Amino acid sequence: MLRSLAAAIIAVIVGLTAAKLVEALGAGLAGAAPAQAAYAGILAASWFAGAFIAGVVALLIARRWAPVGMIASSAIFLSAFAALISAPLAWIAWPASVLATALGGLAAIKATGARFAPPQPAAKEGFLDG
Repeated sequence: MLRSLAAAIIAVIVGLTAAKLVEALGAGLAGAAPAQAAYAGILAASWFAGAFIAGVVALLIARRWAPVGMIASSAIFLSAFAALISAPLAWIAWPASVLATALGGLAAIKATGARFAPPQPAAKEGFLDG
């Protein structure tokens, strides 16, 4: 349980960092302003990257248990939603945020071969391993 919690926390931090990095690089290279539709595409790409990376990190730490990856990707969506309600963005950014984060999380689950069955605890061998 603690491993899953730590996995989600670490993954969200790494995923949000990756999303901000992709957003900054994309906006810098394209020179798009936040009110343009091109900027919404950059945001969607950054949210996809953040959700994918957060999902992969969470799944690798949590022994490929799919619900932890879904939680990490959902946290990236919550960050995207906070950005949407706090800044005047193009309308296309709203459905793009849902699609990008959902596809990023699903891609992470498929890429790592995660399962929905909870991982089995390691066998205890020694007398003091209680």
